Amino acid sequence: MGVPAPLLGFHSSPAGSVHGEEVGWVDRRDFFGAVAAITLGAGLHPELERIEALLPVRSDPAPPRRIGASDVEAIQETTEAFRQSDYRHGGGLSRAAAVAQLGYVLKLQDSLCSDQVHAQLLLATADLAMAAAWMTYDVEQHEAARRLWMIALDTARRADHPFAVDLTVILLLDLAHQALHLDRPDEALRLVQLAATTATTRRYPVSASTRSYIAATLAWCHASLGDAEACWRALGDAEQSYADADPTNAPPWAANVTSAEIAAQHGHSYYLLARAEPGHAPKAVEHLRVAVDGFGSAYARSRAVNLPGLAGSYFYVGDVDAAVATGHEAVTEIGTLSSKRAYARLAVLDDAAARFAADSAVADLRERIRRVSATADSGPAGHRGVI
Repeated sequence: MGVPAPLLGFHSSPAGSVHGEEVGWVDRRDFFGAVAAITLGAGLHPELERIEALLPVRSDPAPPRRIGASDVEAIQETTEAFRQSDYRHGGGLSRAAAVAQLGYVLKLQDSLCSDQVHAQLLLATADLAMAAAWMTYDVEQHEAARRLWMIALDTARRADHPFAVDLTVILLLDLAHQALHLDRPDEALRLVQLAATTATTRRYPVSASTRSYIAATLAWCHASLGDAEACWRALGDAEQSYADADPTNAPPWAANVTSAEIAAQHGHSYYLLARAEPGHAPKAVEHLRVAVDGFGSAYARSRAVNLPGLAGSYFYVGDVDAAVATGHEAVTEIGTLSSKRAYARLAVLDDAAARFAADSAVADLRERIRRVSATADSGPAGHRGVI
């Protein structure tokens, strides 16, 4: 959408600051401690209230004095629309609207309502904050994304709702996903371990879909750390948990944990292992092929971000023709998305292709990757096709 950052509430203060005061959620040493304190209800960092001040000031009318279940349902429907847009097109297309909507919805917490509606409101607000955080992460605004995830964690913590634990666990896995993207596997592993502990020590259980996603993300952590045996164990746990899952009954934030998503997690873990030991590449091809073929148009972003891994895996098994064809497919599909994060997967593909640099078809692919990546870096954030 090309909306200037100040209009979204992200002002001209230095990165990692709130109105000029240092916050630095991405780089701060006590980040995990802050997350754990909020998750476990052991304390609250004082920055959290100031973080909410970063959300845009809107000219909407004052929130209603009293709200009911229908108002919460409207929030849920809006969040689901944002989530579906994110899955189809990437985060940049609806991010500005989601962040602005969150700014208004947070004000509803002062409205009068029953205890039941208040719990539902907090859960719906946390879910909306999570969707806004993921979309912000998808356009590589990592500081802003972590602020939104921290708001979501705190809001979910205060929700006395049977699904609050499930949402909290998914939030922690989102943070782990970001840490892995930032090449911080040790931090990601601690976040996944906190998610696993949270899932087993609370009054309400988490869904089987969420349990499978914990194990799949744990496998990704171990693969990033080069621990193949631990990775395989986690992948086995993910398969077992998913076998027990009923996707039709999963909460909305876990509905994307389908067989294609589990295959993608398996394939990506094997792909990471194959970068050091190409013998893992055939397994990566097997799972990523299933994933890419299994993602329909509703999950176009998921399909696109897994195509570079599939192409890279073909390179590792020595099938250059399939690698080049899949690589061009990846460039084309990522180019249709409003997802700057997806271009990082193309950079990894470029590395995998390097050993075949003398091949003219590979050289053409690598040149195309560099050209579109340069365009993505220079384009306005949030504009579809030119990130």
